[in-house]
Amino acid sequence: MKKLFLIITGIVAIVAINAQQIPLSESYFLDKYSFAPSYAGNFNTRFLFAGYRSDWSGIAGGPKTLRLSFNDAFMNNAGYGGKIIYDKAGIFKQLYVMGSYSYRLSVNDEHNILFGLSAGIYHNSINMQEYYNDPNYNIDPSLINQNVRSKIKFMSDFSLVWTWQGLEAGAMFSNINFGDAKYEDVNVIYKPLANFQFHTTYKWQAAENWDIIPLVIIRGGKYIQSQFEVAAQAMYQETVWGSLVFRDPGVIGAGAGVNIGRGLKIAYNFNFASNVELNIFNNHEVCLGVNLFEYFAAK
Repeated sequence: MKKLFLIITGIVAIVAINAQQIPLSESYFLDKYSFAPSYAGNFNTRFLFAGYRSDWSGIAGGPKTLRLSFNDAFMNNAGYGGKIIYDKAGIFKQLYVMGSYSYRLSVNDEHNILFGLSAGIYHNSINMQEYYNDPNYNIDPSLINQNVRSKIKFMSDFSLVWTWQGLEAGAMFSNINFGDAKYEDVNVIYKPLANFQFHTTYKWQAAENWDIIPLVIIRGGKYIQSQFEVAAQAMYQETVWGSLVFRDPGVIGAGAGVNIGRGLKIAYNFNFASNVELNIFNNHEVCLGVNLFEYFAAK
């Protein structure tokens, strides 16, 4: 029985690991720190951001992601931040808890280089109980209550962003880890997969009250197919904005947001896969940002 359990767990773990990737988010126009640690202390500082994303909304057990992040500046050129990401997809769960440090190096009056480093912990689990609760899969009653949890694993991210006037270009390497990781109750060894991300963006003042911000992203990693994404945001008077996004293969989406008062921001994003049935692979994401210092000071 134990041997059968180990075999099943090993197969499931291999599938989960090969598909491992940091959960996607399209709130990068609002919460740049969640996009790369270099932005800690350099964009929307003192804001506490909370986000929720539901992928594949037409399918039971589709991925659900919760995010919480905060960043602020300290000293003259340094910043810090912290973020928590909880992701659930069917019987698989992932948890990231990371702290970040950034430093801005001013090359001259116009050119800056933002260095960012994050470090923290990673944990995942496989909930067998949810799988075997379906009577069609209730093959072995002894497996019903067996859940598999990984041991806590140290993780780190590194990013670099160059800025010049309204232009930004950067690279991030995430899921950097040292050594193998193990599960608590079964003899399975795994190694979280390193990911990479490259991006470039430009803030263009199209008119007196309008800014247009295009963004290009390339993501990938070991055993993960590279992905191309292009998005654009149009903002009116630094208050109201709309956005469009295309991500291969065939994902199209739109978003909208608003700055409410001094200390509150909210954004919503929706996208769908154009090459499948419309009501199956819909993705919804909402992000709320609160500057607690300004919000309570205004009261």
